[in-house]
Amino acid sequence: MKKVVIGTLLSAAIAVPAQAEQYWADNSVSVLYGEDYKLVPEEKLTTMTLEHASGHSWGGLFFFVDRHVGETPEGGTQFKETYGEFSPKVHLVKMDGFVSAINAAFTYEFGSTSDASGQQDNYLYGVGADLAVPGLNYASATYFYANNENVENDHQLTLTYGWNQGNFNIDGYIDYSTATEDLDAQFHFNPQITYNVGPALGISNKVKVGVEYSYWNNKFGLKFIDDEDKDQNAVSFIIKAHL
Repeated sequence: MKKVVIGTLLSAAIAVPAQAEQYWADNSVSVLYGEDYKLVPEEKLTTMTLEHASGHSWGGLFFFVDRHVGETPEGGTQFKETYGEFSPKVHLVKMDGFVSAINAAFTYEFGSTSDASGQQDNYLYGVGADLAVPGLNYASATYFYANNENVENDHQLTLTYGWNQGNFNIDGYIDYSTATEDLDAQFHFNPQITYNVGPALGISNKVKVGVEYSYWNNKFGLKFIDDEDKDQNAVSFIIKAHL
């Protein structure tokens, strides 16, 4: 399966026109603060994020880097983590209708922590579809086969969506990962609900304030941890500036 998907990605990349065109791009920085995070040394986290998204004649690119800093009320050493994802997609077929494109997709996940407990690198290979859902700015559904040194036959479905009405915005993603011999199935619902206060501040760039909600059933899929210790219900306050 892995070889088939890699071959598809390489074939699609070779087919990318020499005169590729960028249609749009968006860069942002954000700061989040929230509580009730699971499976981190401190349940209170401040997260700083650098994010990029762009659309091209050949497909699209999305990547972000998070820097998590855990709060330590006792004055001890802070927990720190860096986590990122790099996700290009290449159009295999473009069409009119509810399905507007079929894509070859790839995601590279990486992370490290100050206490050396960070995850291994993950490589996700897949195929997906851009969807023209009435009322939404964008939507997509992508199937991934995930590969790393420790887990085999890990399958993931990712849905993304975005909607706005004036300055009010809702966007986010849903991940579902199947169970393996070593891991439980996981479900992660992660929307951001924000309002653009840029016009009120007299600036043309978007400045969004609001909340991010993270519901993560069986976080990381760890079988040896009780459900109440790995089911995450966390709300974070967010401010996000588009550059």
